[in-house]
Amino acid sequence: MADALTKRPDVTQAELAKAAGTSPQQINRLIHGEREMTALWAERLAPALRTSPERLVFPGLKTFRAPLLSWVSAGRLASQEGVRKSDVRKYVYLADLPKGDWIVLEVQGDSMDRIAPDGSYICVNLSDHRLLTDKFYVFGTPEGDATFKRYRHGNPPRLQPFSTNPDHETIQMSSETLIIGRVGRVINDLG
Repeated sequence: MADALTKRPDVTQAELAKAAGTSPQQINRLIHGEREMTALWAERLAPALRTSPERLVFPGLKTFRAPLLSWVSAGRLASQEGVRKSDVRKYVYLADLPKGDWIVLEVQGDSMDRIAPDGSYICVNLSDHRLLTDKFYVFGTPEGDATFKRYRHGNPPRLQPFSTNPDHETIQMSSETLIIGRVGRVINDLG
């Protein structure tokens, strides 16, 4: 928190205390590390410091935002209309992912429900096309169909479901199969 204060020298400890509903002594303890910066304290202090609660709790964390563009089938190959900038539903803040060109897609279907249930979000790095066995990708066809699957090396290579539903079948990868990007994270609200 000391870093956040040095960036806002116009905010006094007394003003922070008033904004957070506490005493200046408590603010002093937080600044000097005598009290832990919990999520509760961060949420109270962030508006007065014009920062996010995450930056107070994890000051060195690199975050960025990625567009939630659309959905991807976790089942058979399926297509949808092309996505334009106006189709961005919202932005999702991500942290601790490697550099890349990241987008977020909503999963529809249950062929990948062991790691990404229907309705969860997957973070896809559009610049990572390295195929690694047992890693997860969004694959496409020249016609615009796409699916989310696990890659399995072999002759021929396969796109496998990772599901509790035994009805899903493996798709054999052809020379026309496109690698849209590698999935780096799954976000699942337990709400």
